[in-house]
Amino acid sequence: MINYLLIGFNQSSQAISIFLGGIVLILFVYVGYSDANPSFVFEWLISTLGYSFLIITAFLTFMAIISIININNCENRRRKFWFETGLQVSNLISTLALTYTLLGISLGIGELSSSKLDIDTINQTISKLTQQFSMAFMTSVIGLPLSGLLRSILIIIYEHFTVHSLKTSPKLLSK
Repeated sequence: MINYLLIGFNQSSQAISIFLGGIVLILFVYVGYSDANPSFVFEWLISTLGYSFLIITAFLTFMAIISIININNCENRRRKFWFETGLQVSNLISTLALTYTLLGISLGIGELSSSKLDIDTINQTISKLTQQFSMAFMTSVIGLPLSGLLRSILIIIYEHFTVHSLKTSPKLLSK
């Protein structure tokens, strides 16, 4: 029992390191490219995407990273389980992105339909509408490539270990 807890803690710490390291690298590249302040990036993410999207996406990304680590570290019979788990989590990220896209469009249309449109309020209505549409499209712009990247990594690593295990295990080749 203690052995499983230690293994789980080790995998979680590896996943947190990879996750936070990825965030730092992305921030480094973005700040170097745009000369923006890193706090501006976090403020923009929260104001555009919202806490719920960021928290759920971070959790699902973390779970996909744990699946990748487990594909790398487990025995052959458990590798397929972690591969399928990682694929499902990656698919959930794309589903979440598309759901938030539709939510943002719906909120924008709802804002438009409930607003009184006249010369005095048109600027405020358009501002609220563009904020909702910005959230809608940025969730897809971030979520869909992230999902695709995680799926690609999972497939490549899984295939690498599947081929490697076939080469090292002659019994599997004869089946």
